[in-house]
Amino acid sequence: MHMTLDLNRIAAVLAESHSYYGGREPGYRADRRMTPGARDFLGSQFQAGMVVLDVGCGNGGTLIEHASKFAEGLGIDNDPAHLALAGKAAAEAGTTNLSFRLLEVDQLPSQGWADRFDIVFTERGPFGYESRSIQAVMSVLRTDGLIFCEAIGDLHHQEVREVFGTGPRFNQAIRSLDQVRVAMERNGIGVRVAADIITKRYYPDPCEWLRFQCSIWAWSGAPLPAPDDPRIGWFVERNTVSGEIETTHHVVWVAGVKLPEPPGYVESPYFPADRRSGSGRHGRC
Repeated sequence: MHMTLDLNRIAAVLAESHSYYGGREPGYRADRRMTPGARDFLGSQFQAGMVVLDVGCGNGGTLIEHASKFAEGLGIDNDPAHLALAGKAAAEAGTTNLSFRLLEVDQLPSQGWADRFDIVFTERGPFGYESRSIQAVMSVLRTDGLIFCEAIGDLHHQEVREVFGTGPRFNQAIRSLDQVRVAMERNGIGVRVAADIITKRYYPDPCEWLRFQCSIWAWSGAPLPAPDDPRIGWFVERNTVSGEIETTHHVVWVAGVKLPEPPGYVESPYFPADRRSGSGRHGRC
């Protein structure tokens, strides 16, 4: 189905100040008939008396929405502008149990917060794929505490990548879900949830899609297209279905608990420990 482009409106959108949290919310609807959002899942885990940490809190939306369910919440982020938005929103909501700090995830072990938190979570934030950040988070999570990571999936906004050649792209030999799950398991987390969450976003017209996409490009440092860039028209033509623009929204969820001791490998009857360690007798399989 063909959708007519308004080049003047497109030029106006491209000229806006683009911020993932601070800009005008684009118009879209999300298909979540089969899968909940991360906030819904996290909201079901919070309990009275808990102390929770949001790593990469952005505008603080998840903590603010669920502030009445736990005793204390802390949000950290490395962007002062995000923290200003979070503090303002928390004040407007009248919450009294939330605080926000400018902090990198790697700085957590130096804060004197060992075993302080009952839940640590991130929504497309700075931990999940590699050991260093996970170990930093684990240093402040109590034993048996919950850790939750929502990470960008391989198919996220694949339509944009097909036309513009930009977007998330990870090791193609290993799925994002497996990368996060394995990274958590090898760092002492007993994984309880590992799931692909694939939904659709529907935009009513090209400008609403472009407004959202510009916030992603600005966040990632990708250059914005010119108003007359033919790829905008190609994208709209290829992805307009039933009068709306459709894009794939794909994230992965991995959640688990901090184990009292790092898990060991299961003993194999075919490869005894003395062979795997390089000591003892050596024989043919």
